[in-house]
Amino acid sequence: MKYGSLFQPPEIFSNRLQELKEKPEFNSEQAEILLQVELAFALMERLRLDDEPVTAVWAILSGMPLRYPRLQNLDDMEKKAIANARQIIPFSARFSWLTALRSYISIPIDWRNYNINNQYFDTQIIHATKEIRQPNHQNIYDFCLSNNLEFIQRRVKQVKAKVAYQFDAKTETQSRKIRVQFTEEDLEKASQLNLPWFNPPVSRSPFSLSISDLEDDAKFLDEREEYLANKYGWNPTEKGNWLKRFHKINFHTVGENGKLSEKNQSQLNLYGFVHIPGMVASGKSTKSFLITTHILRHHPELRITLVVSDTQSAIRLANQINWWFCNSPENDAPVAVPLLGRSKRDTHLRSFNLTSYYQQHQKRQQPHWGERWLGIACPLQARLNSNDVNDYLDGKPLKPGTEPCHSLKKVEKEKKNKQKRKNPNPGASYLCPLFATCPSQQIYRDMPLARVWITTPGAMSMASLPLHLESRPIRLGELINEQSDIVVFDEVDTIINWFDNVYASEVLLTGGGIFDEIGIKTEQFARNRRQLPLMQRWMSAELQAQTIEAATLTV
Repeated sequence: MKYGSLFQPPEIFSNRLQELKEKPEFNSEQAEILLQVELAFALMERLRLDDEPVTAVWAILSGMPLRYPRLQNLDDMEKKAIANARQIIPFSARFSWLTALRSYISIPIDWRNYNINNQYFDTQIIHATKEIRQPNHQNIYDFCLSNNLEFIQRRVKQVKAKVAYQFDAKTETQSRKIRVQFTEEDLEKASQLNLPWFNPPVSRSPFSLSISDLEDDAKFLDEREEYLANKYGWNPTEKGNWLKRFHKINFHTVGENGKLSEKNQSQLNLYGFVHIPGMVASGKSTKSFLITTHILRHHPELRITLVVSDTQSAIRLANQINWWFCNSPENDAPVAVPLLGRSKRDTHLRSFNLTSYYQQHQKRQQPHWGERWLGIACPLQARLNSNDVNDYLDGKPLKPGTEPCHSLKKVEKEKKNKQKRKNPNPGASYLCPLFATCPSQQIYRDMPLARVWITTPGAMSMASLPLHLESRPIRLGELINEQSDIVVFDEVDTIINWFDNVYASEVLLTGGGIFDEIGIKTEQFARNRRQLPLMQRWMSAELQAQTIEAATLTV
């Protein structure tokens, strides 16, 4: 069962579904409908919404922010039940829910715990209950709504030695399919290397510190930057002057009586969501950098994530923090790592090479940590046929970000009669066995041990992890929520704007919006084609929506 969800149904649910599919009374679709519809009714009963009509379920599953009094005071277990149901039941739209109800009615009554009249879909759920004919199903529903769900695991395929695979080799100007094979030695090296990855998250506890505690950290940074300035010939303007900046921090808390505390005298308590507003130059960014330094020096058990506005800022900040605590990008393990999306690697690399910050490092012959994470060396390219490299790639490397790390396709052999052998899964992708030692993937080897992650809102919301390392279909944001103890959002107004565009995007209905586009197409379709019942219902809904839109705009 895959509906674009993040979690999978409990094993007890999946096992029962498989049992029902094997019974002669059901087909595969009816078995799913039976359990899903009744799970939805069980959810409404748990929420004490069973006096609502049976058609109301889709509104709860849709995730719409309904300002309904009975939904404003849910306890944690009820909220969890809704979240679980939304992962298992794929009926978050009204028409799909109504279709599911009609299919449910066609299931033999002996298997149904609810009896619904097809002519009266406005019947209350509590009145649709006939009797519990399948009590074991009720136990399954209770389990699904009250227990933690497991993440869906993405399936991966490993390559085999001496088998031909192909991929789309992309350069700046063209894309060609190129074949590659791997040796037994390639596979042995990949299997011998054990990449560290993440342990299950530990329980979190409140974190507190006094602003005065950060003075010693500011002195440490000044001493470290003085050493680096002497070694690499920094200009005086490149020093942070952290002790001076520390004394400019103006931190107050608001007491219960509404009065401000004395400057920098109150404890900074971090647990849950904490908003620290401040004027320009009041020391907000300085405080976040000093807190990061404090954690690195005194709290080795904690991981902190810094969210900045753009990729180059993330790379620059990671470089800065690593120079505070490390001596060489080639020999030391970094304490800070930027978390970047992979598909834009070429763009990141181009922008990185043009930054004045990187060029200053080049002039004074100081290595930049960004080179460690933006390398383009792909060992798979060394396995390609030399003729392919010269003829198709013109001797150039693959375009960064397009390497076939998890997109190798098996080349099917052709029979003598020129007919291709049938492949049960022709689109299956295979993982490159060279990933674990690939220089261009160094960032993922640094992530598990780095105690400071630096990322952007775009990477948090859109970027995912390679299949080699993470089989769960999670984004970087979920990983940060799971593995970081403290997350700091700098310049939060720009970050919130990013998240709004991703998670709460606005849809323009008229004035160049979707109604202006689909209205004409709907009318043309109605004139030229025979209408199926489902299409008639859709077109009726579209016309009614336009009528409501026109009435709203003319009020």
